[in-house]
Order: sequence, then structure tokens, then C-alpha cells
Amino acid sequence: MKSIVTRVFSTVVLGIAFAATAHAEYRCDPAPTWIDQRACEAAEESPQALRQYVQRMRWFTNLQFSDYVNENTAQSWEAKKREMAARKSSEDDAISVAFSDRG
Repeated sequence: MKSIVTRVFSTVVLGIAFAATAHAEYRCDPAPTWIDQRACEAAEESPQALRQYVQRMRWFTNLQFSDYVNENTAQSWEAKKREMAARKSSEDDAISVAFSDRG
């Protein structure tokens, strides 16, 4: 079940990224303003961080999520997500081994 959710999420993120690049101006190469620089830093961190930044800045300027996402950013997010899933899986395995050794 988790793998299906992961695949669906990946497809959605990559779809959004590809659709966004069709009509969006990628603003991180190089970022023209300090607001754009902060948005690019948030985009490097995670989609959640970028979404929070865009929402926080909506009172000052009209930022678009898609302006800070390109194919490389989406692939980076996906790689981090896979890494976290693998780490969680190995931690779960270690916990189950520890419990089975106790018994």
C-alpha cells in the first residue's frame, strides 16, 4: 500500500513540475531578488518548505510555487523522499530484529 501511495505522490509531483515548467518562469537560475533567493532555498529543502514560504510571503508579493520548481528540483525531492523511506524501513527492520532477539 505504501508503495502505491509513493508512486502516486511521485507521479503527481513530477506531473506538476513538468506542467509548471511549460508556462512558468524558473526564477532560481540566478534568483533576481532576495525574496526569490529565499524561495529557492526553501525549494532546495522540500516542497513543504517552499509551500510554507510562498504562503507566508503572499501578503508581500505574488509568488507562484511553480516558478521555483524545475525538473532537477522535483528529482531532488523524489530522491530525498526515497532516502527517507529507505532509512525508515531499515530502522523498522532494526527494531523488529531487536524485539525478536528479546523473545
